Amino acid sequence: MIASLTEEAEAIGWYEQRIAVEKDKSARAIMRNAQKEEFKHFGMDLEFLLRQTPQWRAILQDILFKPGDIVEHGEEAEEES
Repeated sequence: MIASLTEEAEAIGWYEQRIAVEKDKSARAIMRNAQKEEFKHFGMDLEFLLRQTPQWRAILQDILFKPGDIVEHGEEAEEES
């Protein structure tokens, strides 16, 4: 599943690169739609891994979706784990 997560992240990046240079509006729209699918798959893969690895989930809960300094949250999460 980690390999799948990595592949989804790579695909998101590839779409981002292609969208950045594509001049045709319709082509960009199609690629953005495809990229959203990759985001969905990435999220599903990540959720699966977090359900299987409670320590990862605990660390990420202390970092993600919180206002404030990201690095500070990361340091605090690492110390708590």
